[in-house]
Amino acid sequence: MTRLALLFLALLPAVTVLSAADPEPLRIATFNIRITVDKAPNDWKSRSPRVCKIITDNDFHLFGVQEAFHPKQIKDLQKIPGYAAFNGGNKKIGTARRDTIFYKTDRLELLDQGVFMLSETPDVPKSKGWDAYQERMAVWGKFRDKVTGRVFIHYNTHLDNKGTAARLNSIKLIRSHAKKNAAGIPVILSGDFNARPDSDVYREAAAEWKDAFKATEKEPAGTFWTLNKYSLAERPGTRIDYIFVTPGTRVLSYCVINTLIDNQFPSDHYPVMAEIIME
Repeated sequence: MTRLALLFLALLPAVTVLSAADPEPLRIATFNIRITVDKAPNDWKSRSPRVCKIITDNDFHLFGVQEAFHPKQIKDLQKIPGYAAFNGGNKKIGTARRDTIFYKTDRLELLDQGVFMLSETPDVPKSKGWDAYQERMAVWGKFRDKVTGRVFIHYNTHLDNKGTAARLNSIKLIRSHAKKNAAGIPVILSGDFNARPDSDVYREAAAEWKDAFKATEKEPAGTFWTLNKYSLAERPGTRIDYIFVTPGTRVLSYCVINTLIDNQFPSDHYPVMAEIIME
């Protein structure tokens, strides 16, 4: 091969290469769907069809929501064909509904599930930890991918909006839980961290797992920020919704889905999606 040809190849942009043997990537997402306190056009009755359309159009295989405080929010999402949902299976923690996980039943089999409080007493329902403003929790599910046979655990959470110590200790607690319950299998951690990438909270998560935004093999799509506050204004300091994956997992693509429906926002957060292959 000539030097000119080698130079040409070196200048070609990097692309994601899939072999014929590679399975269909798993599309995972996190979506803070916002509580039901806003007035039209951002009330839940108006936003519900927009949220459902985002989910349907992007065809997530697995996603966790946050802020689904009202039962109707979950009921509306459960109307989307093909999905099952769970929130840990502990009826004593009724508020776990707000961090429900949804999965496509034709792609994933749920093997086990659980929920624990993000506090010094994680097994005590409704316990509030450290300096948290309100009780917080992590919902997890153990899955088998029906295409690949791969078993993995997905954690979905929403860290406290005020307690600095609570956010950091919550991530440490999730790390500890994963080391005990996900030994030898891949982990996905997703949710609203209420923390920026320059925070100790982010660094604690990144010490264990890969940020899909940084690990993606393609250029990240959409906006950098994930909190929009129902505005198109640029908010470069508000990337607070994350997807983390086990090292060794390929992240083929990453996207902050900043799609408007009829010029209206589905939520005050944009959903974040990643396509991954667990190796």
